[in-house]
Amino acid sequence: MPIELPQGSGDARRGRQTSPDDPCFFCEVIAGREEKGIVEETDQTLTFVNWQQFELGQVYVIPRRHAPTLFDLTDEESTAIMRAVRRVGRALLKAYDPDGLNLIQNNGVVAGQSVPHFHMHVVPRRKEGSEWGNGPPHIAVLEGNPPTKPSRDVVVSLEREYEIADEIRRHLPQSPS
Repeated sequence: MPIELPQGSGDARRGRQTSPDDPCFFCEVIAGREEKGIVEETDQTLTFVNWQQFELGQVYVIPRRHAPTLFDLTDEESTAIMRAVRRVGRALLKAYDPDGLNLIQNNGVVAGQSVPHFHMHVVPRRKEGSEWGNGPPHIAVLEGNPPTKPSRDVVVSLEREYEIADEIRRHLPQSPS
């Protein structure tokens, strides 16, 4: 049975409703038609700041080629994505000194995927003082907890995205590993 994918371009556009006819938002970022706080670009991946900072430093790592789910990636893309995740994860550890990192990847509407383009969330986490309530809502429910919402508006400006991207970029390892 196929995975049900989100319709439209995803919910990432600031304050705009998307329709099924809109182009993929992440593909628009890759093409340079949408502005984002870019952390790193490789020939196969793009890493950029999530505009909804549930935890300071949260980023997406995506393939440059449009691939809706994990199962649409090539082996080479999968490897490149994990390399980028490790690089940005190391940078996040240096930049923000978190207590841990969440790597979150959703496949399909039922799993919580809202943008129809594969993306890995890389999220620095704090044991105490987290702004994410008791965690991502879908994980809280799986753990048998009612999801709690953050106590603040987590949407950041594009200027703040740039600042966060600059801070993370300062801590990236010099050469891809």
